[in-house]
Amino acid sequence: MAKQKKQNVDSEVEIKIENPEEEQKKLDKSLDLIPLCREKSDTPYHEEVENERKNIFKVYKKARTENNVIMVITVLVFVASMILMVTPETKSWGTIAGGVAIGVVIVFLIVHYILTRNLFPNTTKNYIRYFMEHTDNYIFDIENVHDQKLYFEKRYVVSDVLQDRCYKDVIDTASRNIVSGTYKEKPFECGELALYKAGAKRYQKAVIFVGKYLTAANNLHFPERYIIQIKAVNETDKPNDIEDLVILHEQNNFVVYGKEGANFEKDLGKELLDNLKSIECTGALLNVNIVLWAGRTAAYLSYDDSIVAIPFDKAIVPESYAQLKKNISEVLEILVD
Repeated sequence: MAKQKKQNVDSEVEIKIENPEEEQKKLDKSLDLIPLCREKSDTPYHEEVENERKNIFKVYKKARTENNVIMVITVLVFVASMILMVTPETKSWGTIAGGVAIGVVIVFLIVHYILTRNLFPNTTKNYIRYFMEHTDNYIFDIENVHDQKLYFEKRYVVSDVLQDRCYKDVIDTASRNIVSGTYKEKPFECGELALYKAGAKRYQKAVIFVGKYLTAANNLHFPERYIIQIKAVNETDKPNDIEDLVILHEQNNFVVYGKEGANFEKDLGKELLDNLKSIECTGALLNVNIVLWAGRTAAYLSYDDSIVAIPFDKAIVPESYAQLKKNISEVLEILVD
């Protein structure tokens, strides 16, 4: 009887299998997916972005001016009201008038705050979204790159980068503008990333990397990992998770870290090494760290403020974004096999 009852219960259980395409649509929607490189404008992207930047900067200046005027008027009303309330000649009616004036000002400030508290944050968020979409349409419009998608809400977390073992002591991350796509039908992902370690003082954080972070699969086969650093004249964002590694090769600005005794030339191959040596850290590009594991590649490209800071009070630098596009194209060509 017990067995029969179990069979009856089991027969009523319905196993629901989700359609993978529907699951992907839910994921895309939850991460605010923006398809890229679908339509091309006749107007250069940097001109469109510059017009939008000027518009939002006007809004910001207007809001700042209004707030300054309101602050001055508020101070004057408070001072005048207090004078009326403490002056003997006007104290009889001044107390009432001053109290009413102060009350009116307080009500006005509350109403003004309620009406404007989300105005500029929302305007700023819309501008950032506009900026990312238009610059990404330009940057990732690369030959052999397809299915480009911007995930506006997606973020990297500490565990995403610790697995690379390029940087250690990471306590926090900041990220945005994460784009996925395929290069020669092989998937990759690229986003803006900043890594932080504990600072010298309590509650203080220090930046150890800021720039573009690109990940992809590879067909390499070897134990452990290699880290390749390509430096500019002034070294910056050096990898620090290298206590178990030694310098296997160093030539000019090109450094190969790996396990002592590892045969990096055999494991990586002459073609890959020669192609990596062709990358130049000039202009906005300050440093490149590439971590190579069997099956996984992670590239950390450090950039200056012309790339890592979204232009607000200063115009976009088209030359830096042209270099960024060239760098990403080169890295994809070299690393995605």
